[in-house]
Amino acid sequence: WAKLNHIVGNHPHLYTPQQEAHCREAVMWWTHHLVEEKRGLFRVKGLTVPLLPEGSKKACGRGEGDDEQHVCAYINEKNSCDWCHSTQAAHDAGVPGTTPPDALKKTTGPDDGNPHKWDRKRRCDQDQMPRCQLCEGVGGMVWSDKNEDIDLTTCEIVANASDVDQRTVTQPLYPKVFTVKRKNGKQGGYSDTLIGWKTDPFCFGFFPQNDSIPTLCYRSEDSLVKYYDITKEATRIDYTIHNQGVFGIFPNITSTILMVQDTMWIQNHLWVVDQCICSNPSGNHCEHPPCKSYVHHWDTFKTAQYLGRERIGVEWIQDHGTGKSGKMMELDHFILWSHHVWTDPVSRRLVRAWKPFNGLQNYDPEAWVDEVADPSVFEAPPAKCKKGGAKIRINCDDDGHYHPKKSEGLEHLDALFMIAVTKGPEGLSEFSDMLYAAHPESDTAIVI
Repeated sequence: WAKLNHIVGNHPHLYTPQQEAHCREAVMWWTHHLVEEKRGLFRVKGLTVPLLPEGSKKACGRGEGDDEQHVCAYINEKNSCDWCHSTQAAHDAGVPGTTPPDALKKTTGPDDGNPHKWDRKRRCDQDQMPRCQLCEGVGGMVWSDKNEDIDLTTCEIVANASDVDQRTVTQPLYPKVFTVKRKNGKQGGYSDTLIGWKTDPFCFGFFPQNDSIPTLCYRSEDSLVKYYDITKEATRIDYTIHNQGVFGIFPNITSTILMVQDTMWIQNHLWVVDQCICSNPSGNHCEHPPCKSYVHHWDTFKTAQYLGRERIGVEWIQDHGTGKSGKMMELDHFILWSHHVWTDPVSRRLVRAWKPFNGLQNYDPEAWVDEVADPSVFEAPPAKCKKGGAKIRINCDDDGHYHPKKSEGLEHLDALFMIAVTKGPEGLSEFSDMLYAAHPESDTAIVI
């Protein structure tokens, strides 16, 4: 900060952008890095947290050399969620902060300090030294913060970027509209391991964030179908979830994750009871002006650095496994900050994506269709999230919109947890009888 202040002292036009970046960072620390108990202690001491800046993010710099560039790189990092999760319209219009800056101008990564001490196979950021090479930062199916708790994919170097015919290389771009679903109707056209900050004891509802500092949730999922339409700022994935932890011995559950504009709805069928979690992925920590998070841009990885070609295992697709059991494919490896992305030179499709604190995503190259045949799949808010829908509704108002102080049916979730601890799967029938005693017509089928 002392160096930044010295530079800004010589370039006063940078003062306001720097001040606003500090305010955003302070609010982010307060909201996401402190538990409520610690915030309470600071309140007692009279600590004042700055408000977020009023108005749109300001452009930084006017081409006055390396020092100015150094300050602007710092400022832009504080807007990192917006690089990919602002509206597509804002990104297309060139609104400041909605496009990733050049990570190769930095040498101080990983930006969050890599608190879990992951090795370079699990994590390699574009802005760290030494620079990432082929077969680094490849990741795999992971299940905890421990460095060793990962089934790393296999990887062999085929050729460096300079040795590959660039006419055969496909940029890692998503179609603006697509459906990913296996033609035989089976699971696995799209599969992932979702990683995000832990916000509930069961990891039923969580969302990837922009650092790895808190304790993280890990959940591996097979998808029946994934939809995306950037013209509607919408995406939807229908999952089968493989349970872990206290629920590891229970049958799998089904889940639909729908995001339209700035709201996400997580709809879970917990064996015998439906649950909806209405969520604001931005954290809802600012309203004046609002700071929102949207689905990723279709061209998020347009400026990714090309590392070269690898022979790498792709998890789950076409009935394959993980680690050494993945489907071996010759793919092109790109990197953008902490994101790693692979494309297939044969199908010209994006096949694999990995970010160590966001997740692993794999697409069967034969499962893509560049359309969404039924637009009603994006209907929002979903019926289950409205009053009279799911028996457990968390942070949902009567119309199914996000409301941080409105929930119902939490006692059912508590009872389900107690049964999991004391009776295991055998207790589900007892729980169902208790839950639906007054409504014998309700559907109580257990999904396996």
